[in-house]
Amino acid sequence: MADPTQRATTLRIRELSPAVRELVLSPVERPIPFQPGQWISLKLPVGERPPLVRAYSMAEPEAPTGHLVLALDRVPQGLGSGYLFTLKEGDEVLLAGPYGNFMPPDPLQKDLLLIARYTGIVPIRCILRHLFRTTPTHRVTLVYGAPSRTELIYHDEFVALSAAQASFRYLPTTWGATEDRASHREGEHRTEDAIVRAVSAGRKDFFPMICGLKAFVRPLRAYLMELGFDRRDVRVETYD
Repeated sequence: MADPTQRATTLRIRELSPAVRELVLSPVERPIPFQPGQWISLKLPVGERPPLVRAYSMAEPEAPTGHLVLALDRVPQGLGSGYLFTLKEGDEVLLAGPYGNFMPPDPLQKDLLLIARYTGIVPIRCILRHLFRTTPTHRVTLVYGAPSRTELIYHDEFVALSAAQASFRYLPTTWGATEDRASHREGEHRTEDAIVRAVSAGRKDFFPMICGLKAFVRPLRAYLMELGFDRRDVRVETYD
């Protein structure tokens, strides 16, 4: 039995970087309750056998308006992202959901280590905005990497959050051109893997969550399992 679908109207479009766009959708028929870290399925009228189904995580927690905020990158020759980048305000899309279990423990009983690469930050940003509606009882560390400073979406927001919240530590990094790295503070040229190893050395008293492509997520999960974490204790989300 197919999951129920409904139409949603595109309310706003915002450019987050040269390759990443944020969409604000308003479900037409009924609200979609969801947990931070979950995603919805968009059913797009493209491809050889439409609909083409693509999954996108929410970038902001559930709001009284019922609006859904998504962020996506334009994949070269990607049918789905190519279509979504043609949307204008007022256009409709078909969606279903929510789905997924990429969510932190509630209540949070350990420090939280969040690790993201590029648009893998989207569900993690949603989680952070939810957590910091109040002050978490444990420390939260975000390790976030992208090809360049301009592709560290929501970077300024995380910098501001780290300045305002003593319980939040933000460790961004880029792995693009040397000249881009030179503009960053000391340490930002390290790989996400190196940063994770540094902050986790000798520790197992935290809850890790990782989001990105499989080639990024799997080695990090393997490293954490070497530290003694059970596979089920390393929460991961991949989107390829």
